[in-house]
Amino acid sequence: IQTPDAPCSDTCGYCGVRLVATRTCPTLGKCSGVLHRYEECAPKMCSFPRNTCCAGYVKGLPNGVDFECIPLATIAS
Repeated sequence: IQTPDAPCSDTCGYCGVRLVATRTCPTLGKCSGVLHRYEECAPKMCSFPRNTCCAGYVKGLPNGVDFECIPLATIAS
């Protein structure tokens, strides 16, 4: 089950997570693997006194116009 409108647990810095999908099991306890899938959310930079971005993210210009937090791996490659 997709959950596209699930709220983010935080408001900035890619510090939050949100539920994006839930899997139901026809027989309780008989499914292997994860039942819930999450993704990080809230790319807007955080304001002082918080860190601008959470661990694994840095300030960047992904669209060339607005600063937001981007994955560190994006600039490392």
